[in-house]
Amino acid sequence: MTQNLSEGDWSATFDDINFPEYEYEEINLNEKLAEELKISETLCNQLRNKYESLGKYYNHINNILSEKQELKNTIVDLNQTNDHNSKLIKVLVKTLEERSKEIQEKDNVIQEKDCVIQEKDNVIQEKDCVIQENNVIQEKDCVIQEKDNIIQERGYMIQEKDCVIQENDREIQKIQEKYNAAQEKNRKIQKIQEKDKIIQEKDSVIQEKDSVIQEKDSVIQEKDCVIQEMDKKIKEIRLQNKTLTEESSKYQYENNKNNSAALKYDITNLQHSLENYITKCKGNVDININEIQKLLKKYESNSVITKDHKPLIKAVLQRHVIEQIFKYGEEYFQFANLNKYKKYGSGTETYLYNKANELINLAEIFAAKRDGVDETTKLLPVKLRQIFAALGNRGFNKVIKKKKKTSSHEFISEYQDILNEEINKYRKFGDPERKREIEDMAGSIIQKVINLFWFRLEVQEPIAEYIWFKYNDKIDPSYMEGTWEDDEIDKIVVDICYFPVIAQEFDKKSKRQIYTPAGILHKYK
Repeated sequence: MTQNLSEGDWSATFDDINFPEYEYEEINLNEKLAEELKISETLCNQLRNKYESLGKYYNHINNILSEKQELKNTIVDLNQTNDHNSKLIKVLVKTLEERSKEIQEKDNVIQEKDCVIQEKDNVIQEKDCVIQENNVIQEKDCVIQEKDNIIQERGYMIQEKDCVIQENDREIQKIQEKYNAAQEKNRKIQKIQEKDKIIQEKDSVIQEKDSVIQEKDSVIQEKDCVIQEMDKKIKEIRLQNKTLTEESSKYQYENNKNNSAALKYDITNLQHSLENYITKCKGNVDININEIQKLLKKYESNSVITKDHKPLIKAVLQRHVIEQIFKYGEEYFQFANLNKYKKYGSGTETYLYNKANELINLAEIFAAKRDGVDETTKLLPVKLRQIFAALGNRGFNKVIKKKKKTSSHEFISEYQDILNEEINKYRKFGDPERKREIEDMAGSIIQKVINLFWFRLEVQEPIAEYIWFKYNDKIDPSYMEGTWEDDEIDKIVVDICYFPVIAQEFDKKSKRQIYTPAGILHKYK
């Protein structure tokens, strides 16, 4: 049987449930707690609405139960009064029983919902406990905040004290450094005092020695006076010797221009003349780079020339000047060209040169093929070579004509113009006066080259020789000179040889005598 509840009883029961209303603004919780409170409030509102709906439903059920009771009472009355309506009553009773079952089922549903509501009430009570605990936490947070403020203030105080302590540490460090410096100074003072004692001891020894030295100084001063007088006499003697030596050297050179010293002097003089003739190739001088490059190929060099390569330009031009004069000399001294010059005029040198070689060859054959031993025959080829000494002294000098007038040698005047024309292919002067001054040197250079290489070398005993070095030959400072460092020798080779080495017995290293080393311009390997 279901319990019959009146509307007033339902309202009283619902009102007995306490739903506290929370004011969220007054609760100082974190965001998560505020969200949970909002959810709890929403659940409470939903539960309140469901209780109100259930109250209305219970009222409706009570009305149905009251109607049922009335119907039963009516049925009993009808059973008693009218059996005719018994069937109708059964039908009604059956209908009422069905309605009762439906009501019973709904009561079960309501009870289940009551259980759910009871569980939610428990959840709400648990959250109320949490809220109360949060209030306690909030109070503790206030206490913690106050303590944090105190800790922060003490932290500031600690920082200030740390600054003071750091400043004190710096002061202590400075004091310690000063103390260490003072100790170091004390140690130095002690060392100085010890050294002072040693110095004092040495001073006493020195003073004793000074007295000895002073005595010796007096003796030395007396000897110095004697030495000074002797030095004056020595200087006078040396000056006299120098004057005599210079006069002797001059006399020897003038009387024997074919000795080794004179030969070296003339070689050096020729080298200076070549440098002056070639010039520095700077200033108002136009260089034909293409022709210079072709000329360099003639000597097998693969270097590439630009206007900035002045040393290489000068070297190749100097080599070309010497080679051209060699060519002119070979043309002049050939037997086939003897008829070109008068025998007793400009051809005298070539006739004499060729006859001397012929006589020397005959003298050597005569000494070798005729039996006997004597110095005259043995020395005849050497004495005949004195013809070359005469040619070296006066060869290609000016020719004396009638009334003792002189004129340039025909060979010199002819080839002077040819040489200037040849070298002007490679360089041109912008200044006419400078051009005339340089070209006037050509005749003197031709004479010096011919006299040196054709005559002067033949006079030496044994006969001297000249050697050109080729492109890529190894550098040997013993018979080569150039602008290299000693530690570069293994890294460089010959680029061009612009003056040959002149030497005696060059191939015999033990007997080799160098008159002048080869002029070399090098390149790196």
